[in-house]
Amino acid sequence: MINRNTGIIVIESRKNFYLIVFAGFLSIALGSCAYYNTFYNAEQYFKKGIEELEKAGDGKITANVRKNFNTAIEKSNKVILAYPDSRWTDDAAYIIAMSQYYKTDYSASRKSFEQYFATYPASELRARAEIWYGRCLWKMGEKEHSLRQLKISSQREKNPIMKSEIFFALADLHQSSGNLDSALIYYRYTTEAGRDIPMAALAQYNIAEINLKKNNTELAITNLKKVNNFAPSLELKNKMQILLARIYREAGRFDEARDLINAKLNDIANESVWGDLEFQLGLLFLAEGDYESAESRFSQVTEKYQGKPVSAEAYYQLGQLYMVHLGDYEKAQKSFETVKREDKNSKYILDAQNKVTEIKRFFSLNTKFKESWKNVKPHIDQIEGRIDTSAIDISSDEKPEVLKKAIEQYEEKKLKMSDTVSVFLDYYQVMYEIGELYYFDFNKTDSAFYYFNRIYSTNYYNTIRDKALYAVYFLLNESGKSDLANTYLDTMKSEFPESRYLRFIESRDVELPEDNIQARQIFLNGEKYFNFQPDSSIAVYSGIIADFPTTLYAEKSMLSIAWITKNRYYDLDKSTYWYQKFIEVYPKSDMLSYAQSELSELKSIADWLIESEKDTVKDTTNTILPAELGDKETDEPVDRNNE
Repeated sequence: MINRNTGIIVIESRKNFYLIVFAGFLSIALGSCAYYNTFYNAEQYFKKGIEELEKAGDGKITANVRKNFNTAIEKSNKVILAYPDSRWTDDAAYIIAMSQYYKTDYSASRKSFEQYFATYPASELRARAEIWYGRCLWKMGEKEHSLRQLKISSQREKNPIMKSEIFFALADLHQSSGNLDSALIYYRYTTEAGRDIPMAALAQYNIAEINLKKNNTELAITNLKKVNNFAPSLELKNKMQILLARIYREAGRFDEARDLINAKLNDIANESVWGDLEFQLGLLFLAEGDYESAESRFSQVTEKYQGKPVSAEAYYQLGQLYMVHLGDYEKAQKSFETVKREDKNSKYILDAQNKVTEIKRFFSLNTKFKESWKNVKPHIDQIEGRIDTSAIDISSDEKPEVLKKAIEQYEEKKLKMSDTVSVFLDYYQVMYEIGELYYFDFNKTDSAFYYFNRIYSTNYYNTIRDKALYAVYFLLNESGKSDLANTYLDTMKSEFPESRYLRFIESRDVELPEDNIQARQIFLNGEKYFNFQPDSSIAVYSGIIADFPTTLYAEKSMLSIAWITKNRYYDLDKSTYWYQKFIEVYPKSDMLSYAQSELSELKSIADWLIESEKDTVKDTTNTILPAELGDKETDEPVDRNNE
């Protein structure tokens, strides 16, 4: 199958894969020749690079991955330069381009592919190289060029297996951009190429997954069952079980989902996916509103599968459960903080870190709110004619006129201690930020409404009443209570006819300057693409940084871009740039320490790579005999070039 993020081909039998890719490699007639020894070692390092990449998961470029591909490139270059007339030069050139692609050095890979096409136009590997060249163009952002090149290849190719792989690549690229209808078309083309085509089963699975995304649950179930017509691998069969349970859950067919999961959990044959099935059971309890059972099941997953990716997912869901449904923010913070420890490559790491920051901010705002209320209450009491005697130390037998004078002096003293307008502004601003947190981060609309409405209902020295009224209108409208929302809109028209928020609602203004609500709406659109269409997310986040530079979501957007370039594109230079820029632009951000730790890690990786590549250049003299047919290959590939 093809990993969507890395583009690695994974067929159930890796031996069969290499027979397909390097058909010419099996001949060892020239086994005694020095150039074959060198090429053989290049091939072995390339294979080990792919194995390490698969082992790391999710396209993670580890030190071993990079080292193996660097060595494969170095030895392949030696074949081309030292033995230009050998039969292995086109294979060596292919290894160079592919190794650069897997390392995410897309610019170098593109140049190598183009040089390969020009130098070896009749190579047997050309058809497959064109597929990866198309993927390389896509990774570089040249989407139209990529699609055009792959379509031309599909029209020219006659071999059904290669044709299906081209169709699969086209479908994969369309899906990554959210073009689901086009993706469906090309996945169907892949399945029509033949039942024994290696890509057909995965293509059919992806068709079912897209049906689910399009909310066609019955069609998703029908298409998922069709996967068995294409001889799926054991790994894919396991994924089918998880997807079917998910389909039932999202369709509200809870009993069917439960029966399926329990049946699979009671079958030892499914032991490899028990953790995922238990996690699905936790999600089922969550969907049913059985929060106690959901908490128990997710906790069991973290205990049974400690250090596994599914444990990180369970901790994330526990954090969500405590934060949104149970209101235990301390437990939520602890759960979110554990996600990275369980799986350093988890797709939830950045979101979990953001939530930790928001929870800490919530605690801080609550403290500020209590302090601001203490400061503002004397002003409100004086305005409304109420007297607070709790803080006045005066004996009860004092004469009334003495007591009255003491109270007046006490209140005057307190009022002089702070600027009235400033005190009220701090009070309103803290409440507004708490309201935002409740709505956007904790999913508590009622609590958010309480704070926004409280701001609007307080007239004293209040310069943001129209802003609070807009927030109330926004919440009600988003909650589907349009009639009630329009009542507040009428109030805004009568009380604040010149408000910029009213102009925005009536589309007289395009945007609300420096407004978190609008920025947040756009940010949520970017989050939809975060894990599956990172390039689309980056485009959205870049717009927020440009249009709302002083909002909290500009900070989040810049940090998200930095995270994507590191953990999805594995681009050392770009991720370093974005983390450095974040630190420079937002030196007072709550996320500063996180950005600094990420930048420190990137610099350590860069230093290691420099030393590693120096070591790779030195490591060219060790030798082994080339493997004969039927001989056992050595675990560590070494060069026998000098024997």
